Amino acid sequence: MQEPMPDTLTQASLGTLAAAVRRRLKHVVGARLVPFRLTIQQAWVLLVLHEQGPSSLHPLAQQTWMDDPTASRVVKAMVGRGLLRTQPDPKHGRRILISLTPEALPMAQELQQIVAGIRASLVRGLSPDQQALLREGLLAMIANLDAMSADSADPAAAAS
Repeated sequence: MQEPMPDTLTQASLGTLAAAVRRRLKHVVGARLVPFRLTIQQAWVLLVLHEQGPSSLHPLAQQTWMDDPTASRVVKAMVGRGLLRTQPDPKHGRRILISLTPEALPMAQELQQIVAGIRASLVRGLSPDQQALLREGLLAMIANLDAMSADSADPAAAAS
């Protein structure tokens, strides 16, 4: 059931505020990506590979909050655009390594600067202590939701 939008966000529940932050963040990030012709998922892939180096699909999917099939589709599209390349992992016979192409490097560097600016703007006006408290609260909410998901997947837990 969707919670009705409050007259003012100051009266909103924490869930509604979290959703509002997510929507606005997606809008801001999406607008900044238009000149690059990238989706948000594609931008995260570029950033992760730029910051951490080549990766196989599963760890890349985990680091970008995607499931493996979605990450595979995103990578395939980016390979088609010449932004990523795939090659066999010399350390593992069946694994494929995904990496940036030289052509994608300047784009990844520019995206890194854009994201740094967004992150700084996002917390503008919050003291380090406020940021730490907010992080702690959001992590607790995520843990609570994960526990609720685990409970709903376990019929015995739901019955108790």
